[in-house]
Amino acid sequence: MSTTNTVTNLVPSITPQNTTRHIQNRRSQELVIGLCGAIGSGVKALNETLTSVLQSSGYLVHHIRVSKLISDIVGGNLADLKRYDRYNKLQDAGDTLRKQYSNTFLAEVAINQITVFRDKHFGSQEENGEIVKTDKKVAYIIDQLKHPQEIGLLKTVYSNNFYQIGLIRTEKERKLNLSDEQIDAAQIDELIRRDRKDDNPHGQQVEKSLYSADYFIRNISNQSKLMETSVKRFVNLIHGQVGNTPTYDEIGLFTAYSSALKSACLSRQVGAAIMDDSGEVLSTGCNDVPKFKGGLYDANSETDFRCIYQKRCSNDKHKDILQSEIEKVLLENKIPTQTAKDLASKIMLDTKAKSIIEYSRAIHAEMDAITTLARSPSTSTTNTTLYCTTYPCHNCARHIVASGIKRVVYIEPYEKSLAIQLHSDAITDSKEPNKVSFEPFEGVSPNRYQSFFKFNNKRKDESGRAIEFNIIESHHVDPQYLDSYHDYEYRIAEIVNKKLNPQQE
Repeated sequence: MSTTNTVTNLVPSITPQNTTRHIQNRRSQELVIGLCGAIGSGVKALNETLTSVLQSSGYLVHHIRVSKLISDIVGGNLADLKRYDRYNKLQDAGDTLRKQYSNTFLAEVAINQITVFRDKHFGSQEENGEIVKTDKKVAYIIDQLKHPQEIGLLKTVYSNNFYQIGLIRTEKERKLNLSDEQIDAAQIDELIRRDRKDDNPHGQQVEKSLYSADYFIRNISNQSKLMETSVKRFVNLIHGQVGNTPTYDEIGLFTAYSSALKSACLSRQVGAAIMDDSGEVLSTGCNDVPKFKGGLYDANSETDFRCIYQKRCSNDKHKDILQSEIEKVLLENKIPTQTAKDLASKIMLDTKAKSIIEYSRAIHAEMDAITTLARSPSTSTTNTTLYCTTYPCHNCARHIVASGIKRVVYIEPYEKSLAIQLHSDAITDSKEPNKVSFEPFEGVSPNRYQSFFKFNNKRKDESGRAIEFNIIESHHVDPQYLDSYHDYEYRIAEIVNKKLNPQQE
């Protein structure tokens, strides 16, 4: 008996004795790290700190500066401009390139730079056109990413080897940073607005890009030591350093994230968790339809009246009814039929009517967590922290204030929320005294929580002594392999041939 597969030479030969070990040794040690931060957040300092830490961890570091790539492509010496002109013209140029080619174009150019660098440093004249691969420790830092589709492409191409770092800084501090560059207040406001969410679909969408990060770092008043500590922790976690256990905030946010997975809401999945000061999770919640006697319908409910089984979102249904009512009023006022339809549609799309959420049958995750505690006689929401995967809406915000919660931690922004506008007397995003603090999350995202904190490597030797961590010799805890499974299939077919047909050796 023999196999008929054609064996390629894409990977080194595997002998029958070391098949598994050989494949494990083909783990890539390359890192592709994308930086993302709002304008004025201090990404330059993050890049310098990250470069230093990676180099001391045994990495060859290659820096890919997207602004320089834009300048090189469009010409005009944009990189030499200063202050507002530089930011503004780079934003214009980036928008133009995305519109002309695609929203992933700048990521494509960055990927091309990686291949050029790898071919130059690890290729040889003998490659004969074959793809160059390396098992050396190389880190590519992409500074910086501004659009979700750029990040999406990098995650698709590099999978586990790609890490996104999100740099967080308050708007007040970012404005101060930009004013130090002698940019006036009106121009700063314009740059921040455009950077956060440009109305142009090909423009910068930093707010949306930021929350997909694998690790969040907060830049507090340019305190380099704090940033260095956070960056070192990130790099050590990638390599499985024992003793780096999750913080309360990381536990709280991951608990909220896991709770979100219970939701069958047709709009989105949101999760929440309430924790006390000792790190004990008191309750969790998700967004879904409430049931008689408390709680929500779920997979264990005998009868299930969630919207997914009603086949339509009730909020969308009643917004359609509202649009019909507006159209009817216009018709009664002698507006032509087609004009009335167009105006009613425009009113729903261009006003706050599009953000109406009051017709939803689901309660929000924050409210589910709060009401869960309300059903318990032994615990309270007073002086607790609420973790939520998404920034609370203004409806939930007023209940959060009333319940005595002192702190809210979130990842994803929610632009419909008027929480601070409506409750500036009781809510703050800058840690004012006697107000509920709404804070962006810092630390390991739920995306990488399990990979970073699970038992990855042997932790003690035969005598029971802890094994010393050596980052130079450590592989990634979330490995990506150099070759595809097709390559390994053919190599294993070769082994099968050798075992079944030893006479062919």
